[in-house]
Amino acid sequence: MAMREILLDEYGYNEPIVTTNISERSFGLKLDSLRRNMNRLVEKKEMVRFSEGVYYFPKWNEVLQQNTQISEQVVIERKYIQDKRKRYGYLAGLALANQLQLTTQVPMVLEIVTENNASKKRTVIVKNTELTLKKSRVPITFENYKILQVLDLLTDKIAYNEVSKEVMTRKLISYLGDISLSAEQVIEIISKYPSKTSKELIETGLYHALIQGQRDI
Repeated sequence: MAMREILLDEYGYNEPIVTTNISERSFGLKLDSLRRNMNRLVEKKEMVRFSEGVYYFPKWNEVLQQNTQISEQVVIERKYIQDKRKRYGYLAGLALANQLQLTTQVPMVLEIVTENNASKKRTVIVKNTELTLKKSRVPITFENYKILQVLDLLTDKIAYNEVSKEVMTRKLISYLGDISLSAEQVIEIISKYPSKTSKELIETGLYHALIQGQRDI
């Protein structure tokens, strides 16, 4: 099967293909060879290069009579947060606080904690969006990322900008309502954070909610 068909079968149309997220075992090719194959497809206009290391197969729009384009938001999610199989990052900082209705502030720079970042902290730009990337304290999964988000908010005290502790606690407990980790797993995660974070958890009542599994209070 040709490389075009192999990639299309795996990703489909209008789905970002991030080369740094591809294992060398994925297609039986070394990454340099895979990139060369993808660049050939770009030269043939069968594939589009969104940015360095990010490609996609465009889908023809009959109404507009042109190929559709993918958004930078989708690229950011696939490159730094998650794909259909794995979670490796999460939204943090003011953007998360805004999403949880803890602040009305809209950040100029998106903060993302991700495993796809070798340094402790760095700034990158994806098209028109500036990102601050931070290294994760623990491996990120679909099961634990919400707890990590909340612990980060408490550590940085970002959530206290515009709402009371009581309102913040209710919103965060509601957000954590579908967490299924055991008490031991939660305690292990908390141990990776500074003592001030544990203090905030206890003072807000979130520690009891997380450990005792009473997130419906």
